[in-house]
Amino acid sequence: MDEFRLLELKEYRDKIIKKHIIFIILSFIICNSLSLIYFLKLKKNNTFLFLFILIIFHSPMFIFVLLTEKKPKKIYQYLMGISLILILCYSLSIILFVKTIYYQLYLYFITLCIYHYSEFFSELLFHFKDLQKDAFLIYQNKNWVISTLSSFIEYIIETFFFHKYKDIKLLFIIGLIMTIIGQYFRIAALFTGKSNFTHKIQMYKRKNHVLVKHGVYSICRHPSYFGFFIWSVGIEVMCVNPLCIIAFTYILFNFFKNRIQVEEKYLIKFFGIEYIKYRREVGVLIPFIDIDKETEKENLIIYLEEHEDEKNNEEIKNFLNDKNEKTEEKKKNE
Repeated sequence: MDEFRLLELKEYRDKIIKKHIIFIILSFIICNSLSLIYFLKLKKNNTFLFLFILIIFHSPMFIFVLLTEKKPKKIYQYLMGISLILILCYSLSIILFVKTIYYQLYLYFITLCIYHYSEFFSELLFHFKDLQKDAFLIYQNKNWVISTLSSFIEYIIETFFFHKYKDIKLLFIIGLIMTIIGQYFRIAALFTGKSNFTHKIQMYKRKNHVLVKHGVYSICRHPSYFGFFIWSVGIEVMCVNPLCIIAFTYILFNFFKNRIQVEEKYLIKFFGIEYIKYRREVGVLIPFIDIDKETEKENLIIYLEEHEDEKNNEEIKNFLNDKNEKTEEKKKNE
C-alpha cells in the first residue's frame, strides 16, 4: 500500500475517533445534567422514566449518524458506540443517585460497556485496515452472548428471591477489586501490544510482528488472557452468582489452557530462543497452565529449520544439548 493511501486511511481513522470522542463527551454532559435535574431537583426515582428521557435526549445523535454516514458498517459502529455510552451513563447515574438493590448489576453494565468500547478503540487504532463490522466484539460468538445472558438471568432471579444472600459486602468488594485488576490488565495489554495484539491466533509471522516484553507484558506474558479471566470471574463474584462463578472459572480455565498451549507453540516457532527465555522469566499468572519441555524443544527445532543463520547460535545449541542430556537421563532412570 502506497504512502498516500496510508495517509488517507489514517486521516479517515482519526475522523472516526474524533466523532466517537465527541459522542462520549456529549453523552456524559447530557446524562450528568439530566441526573442533577431529575434526581436532585425534581426528586424522582422512576429509573425507567429516566432511561426513556435519556434516550429522547440522545436521539439527535442517532439521527445525526443516520443522516450523515453512508457506509452501513460505520453506521452500525456509531450507533453501537452511542448505545454503549448511553447504558454506561444511565447505570452510573442510578448508582450515584438512586438506592437500588440491583447496584451490582448496574456496575456489571458499566464494566461491560468499558470492555466493549476499549476493544473497539484498540481495533480502530491498530487494526483499522482490517476493522470488522462488530469491532466491539459484542456478538463475537454465541458462547459469549449465552454466558452473559446466563449471568444476568442468575443475578435477577437470585436477587428477586434471595436478596439477603446476594448482598454480601465482602464478596462484592473482592469481586470489584478482581474486576478492576482484570480490566486494567486487559486494556493495558491491548494498548501496549498495539498491532502485535490480535484476537485470533497467528499461524504465520507477520513482517511487523515483534515480541512485546515491556509494560504489563513484563509482569505476565499473556496479560490479555489473564485480565479477561480475572475480570470475567470477578464480575460473577461481585454479583454473588455462585453458579456462574463455578461455570466461568471451569470453562475459561480450560479455554485459556488450550489456547495458550497452542499459541506458545507458534510463538516459539516465530521467536525461537528469545521466546523460551522470556517465558522462563515471566509467568502466565493463571495457575497450572504451561507447555511441556519436549514441545518447547520440538518447536525450537522448527524455528531453526526456518532460520538457517541461527543454526550456529551457541545459546540454542547449549539449550538443545541440555534438553537431550536430560531426556536421556530421564530414560535411564525409568
